[in-house]
Amino acid sequence: MHIGRIGIGALVAMTGLLFAAPSYADEPEIIRGMVPFNFPIVDCDSFLVWTKGWERDTYKLWSDEFGPVRDQLKIQITESEYYNDMNPDNTISQGKNGVGENITINFDYTTGEEHNSGAAFRLTIPGIGHVLLDVGTWFFAADGTLVRHGPDFALAEGETGLALCEALE
Repeated sequence: MHIGRIGIGALVAMTGLLFAAPSYADEPEIIRGMVPFNFPIVDCDSFLVWTKGWERDTYKLWSDEFGPVRDQLKIQITESEYYNDMNPDNTISQGKNGVGENITINFDYTTGEEHNSGAAFRLTIPGIGHVLLDVGTWFFAADGTLVRHGPDFALAEGETGLALCEALE
């Protein structure tokens, strides 16, 4: 999940949040925006499966007179499509209505701990059915070690990457 922090840093820098007047811990700075994405997710030997779409991001930063106290990034996928890079017309689309992928990432600057929750991945593959990764609740120590995850963690059976390759061949 630390890769996402790079995106957060870019978002913060682009909006000038770092130069805003300090606020108190109970009054967060809030940035909202629609962000496009497009990146490879599975190597199928003769082609790559890419995903592209739009996410609605809400970033909140709580600070006190000494600096950042905690932040929260909520990512909600509003539209997503998976496609074969050698044949971009061959797609699986989740549409614009309730894709259902979302994750909330909370970071505590005072302890260095991170807490993630949500359903990070949901997809229906033709001929396969629903594939779901529900991250449930994850807690990371300051050194990045996974401390525990909640009971809601679920991963659909089967090989998602292989199913995507077969569906988009």
